[in-house]
Amino acid sequence: MSLEDLLSLTSKERILLYLSDFSDMADRYELPAELTQESIAFGTGIQRKHLSQYLKDLMKEDLVVERKAHIRGMKQRMNGYYLTSCGFSRAVTMRDKVGSAHVSILVDDEMKEMKVADIDDATSVHVTLCDIVREAILNKELRMSDLESVESRKREEIETKEQDSDIYKRALHTAWKDGRVTATERFLVEELRKHLNITDEQHRILEEQIIRKLAQDHMEFRRIYTKVLEVALADKMISGPEVAILEELRRVMRISRHEHEGLVKEVETSICGPPGCEKDLLEEAMRLVKNDAE
Repeated sequence: MSLEDLLSLTSKERILLYLSDFSDMADRYELPAELTQESIAFGTGIQRKHLSQYLKDLMKEDLVVERKAHIRGMKQRMNGYYLTSCGFSRAVTMRDKVGSAHVSILVDDEMKEMKVADIDDATSVHVTLCDIVREAILNKELRMSDLESVESRKREEIETKEQDSDIYKRALHTAWKDGRVTATERFLVEELRKHLNITDEQHRILEEQIIRKLAQDHMEFRRIYTKVLEVALADKMISGPEVAILEELRRVMRISRHEHEGLVKEVETSICGPPGCEKDLLEEAMRLVKNDAE
């Protein structure tokens, strides 16, 4: 196998080669972050929009497993991908062929012939066989300087993706903060998603997080608002500055007027019982007085 052979590796072969660095994943509760689609895309040099289809094909061929799992360093569970026993056997054969290849590589302005398996030892950083194949395919040649910068470029890309994710998350939060997303907001969010290359899975996970957080916040806001209503209604009525204070609180906590009215009724019921309770209590008291008189 030569440099030309490395350049001719298919996308699915590059995925198998990349995943071959991760063994015994089936029984692990937590998977490495390197097994997410985002990491696989960077590691193989395959565009995200094409990667998912290649992974689906490999799963149909029983070479790759997709599993939702806890991902190291991430709060939410995500899909991780690793090789089946059959996939690993095929990848090992490929590793041997790739590793034994002799290629030309530019080192300090001088072309040298090296065995692919020996390149990692010649660098100051760790590079995988898939790193070498990816750089050869992207640049149509191998340069030691490119391989030396693999780790720093990976960190930069991850940081950029994290920043893009934060921007998108803030936009989603703004769209959902009133409890619903209008058609215009949905269109704008979708355009931003495309611009930032946020995948469907990333969008779904972020949106679920935001909705869950907003729901939790809303329940907490309802609890606090109810307590404030209990204080305001201690004298059986809301009056004076209480009206303005409650209105501002209702607005800040995004309590709708319909919710406000419902909570007022709940608090009134908890304070004096169901509607008409004061009349019932008066009648009961008069009955007791009458009985005592007799």
